[in-house]
Amino acid sequence: MQSLERGRFIENDDQKNGLLNVLADDYSRQIINQIVEEKKSAVQISQQTGIPPSTVYRKIMIMSNLKLLKTSGIISQEGKKIFLYQSKIKSVNAKFECGFVNMEIIPNSFTSNL
Repeated sequence: MQSLERGRFIENDDQKNGLLNVLADDYSRQIINQIVEEKKSAVQISQQTGIPPSTVYRKIMIMSNLKLLKTSGIISQEGKKIFLYQSKIKSVNAKFECGFVNMEIIPNSFTSNL
């Protein structure tokens, strides 16, 4: 039996355009795919995907500005602060009809507040 998950519809055109740009970008999709299930640092993401660290940080900044990521931090054994990122989105449903884009975000299961 398949359950239907309900999400949140996006009304703001700037948010829609930003999310469409993220989804159209291969690097951004790879990054989101890496952080849906677990939190990871930008360095871990870069190592696991082969995406240059500067590009990972730039894409993370874009996704953070769109409020698509949850950011937390830890202190390493060396005393260095490390930021960890996790995707707030599990999936996105987009529909283009009669000149309008309708988008629904299905939130990641770790959070109920997107």
